[in-house]
Amino acid sequence: MAKRNDLKKRLKAADRRRSRRQSAQGSAGNAAPSQPAVSPADMVVNLLLDYVSEDKSPSDVVATAALKACARGDLPTKDPARTLAIKIEAVASQPGVTARAYRGAIKELIEAAALHESNQKETPDAFLAYLSILAGSV
Repeated sequence: MAKRNDLKKRLKAADRRRSRRQSAQGSAGNAAPSQPAVSPADMVVNLLLDYVSEDKSPSDVVATAALKACARGDLPTKDPARTLAIKIEAVASQPGVTARAYRGAIKELIEAAALHESNQKETPDAFLAYLSILAGSV
């Protein structure tokens, strides 16, 4: 246990030094913006909403398959999901979109889709409906 307490003390001291150093650098005005200029999550959500408005019968399964394929870096085999995945992957090459922000946005959307997946029998396509409601309220 003594080693663990000593390790905790050293980690806390390092965190304090790091935070002091960052606050000193931040006050100088040289800090880089932490958020990208363009939000890839917003761009992907807009593509998903376009899919909802264009498709005659939009499906959470298609949207989730496209998002998961983009996270893996491949393309789905079925056509609607493949087309949507190609459009979503194009967001990564947009100016101002970092690879890290793109991957984070995809991950967050997959997690949100998983939260709505459990109610598929009661409310089909709950994820796309959720995104539509959020976009309407903004």
